[in-house]
Amino acid sequence: MLNLGLEFLVDEVLPLIKARVAKELSDNGYSQSRIAKVLGVTQPMVNRLMNQYDYYIDRARKLGVLALVDAVSNAVVRMILDGRFDDASRYLMNTLLMDLASLRLCNAHRLVKQDIPITCSVCAILTTPRDAVLMDVEEAIKILEANPEVSLLVPGVLMNIAEATPRPRDPNDVVAVPGRIDKVGGRVKAWNPPAYGASEHLAMILIKVTNSDPSTRAVASVRWGSDVEEAVKALGWGMVKVGGSSKPSEHEIVSRVSESYMRARPKVVVDMGGYGIEPITYVFGANAVEVAQDLVTLARELTKVRPLG
Repeated sequence: MLNLGLEFLVDEVLPLIKARVAKELSDNGYSQSRIAKVLGVTQPMVNRLMNQYDYYIDRARKLGVLALVDAVSNAVVRMILDGRFDDASRYLMNTLLMDLASLRLCNAHRLVKQDIPITCSVCAILTTPRDAVLMDVEEAIKILEANPEVSLLVPGVLMNIAEATPRPRDPNDVVAVPGRIDKVGGRVKAWNPPAYGASEHLAMILIKVTNSDPSTRAVASVRWGSDVEEAVKALGWGMVKVGGSSKPSEHEIVSRVSESYMRARPKVVVDMGGYGIEPITYVFGANAVEVAQDLVTLARELTKVRPLG
């Protein structure tokens, strides 16, 4: 029997995301007819999505894809609210195909189709992960550059954001920003387009983390300070602090950051550096777009105690 992953996306996953997106757009003042136009469905279908919202969320929870639905929907809604409809479509397709191709949706698919053999890896042929990762980091840079408050997070050694392909083996399997991300005129600015092999430091962290936890393929390095720490706590994010008592080598920093993440799976790991080495906050996530949105959220929380300008 044919069990196609693309059918699973269309029949099972997309309706869950559409229900979540419809709810968020409605909460932002969109009428059902406007939501229908955005989603490319009929107004009665939007009404059904809204009326059965709890069912769709429960369905996502039972399939084990609620975190994916939440993360993707939040990103899509932000792009829609900014009028970036093509970017929203591109991101949605890119992310779902990447998750399918990296075999992260296999367990959910088997809950629907119990006859899928445990050895099935058909979906691995769907997309070229390297192209998809580049697109993710490009979109993440757009998000960071569009939000001035992110400039509050730039450390002295500058900021960077990275995403790994599934099962990364070396820095050439990880995309980051060459030359890092600077602060210019009250905003952040990536001086170069993202590229593979651009950050050996973040790459070595992700190689360890992603091979231990395939659902975590992205990380950003930003400023640490007591104000940043308080903002992390106010958001209720898990955080682990390590180091700060010596002059560590880069290998030691990579090891303690990655091992701290693998032990506790927090959203944030703070490395306190050491003699002559700046403390850095590492924010982890499923992909670079999710991490970029988390940085915007963190920066906005930070403005409550440290206004821009």
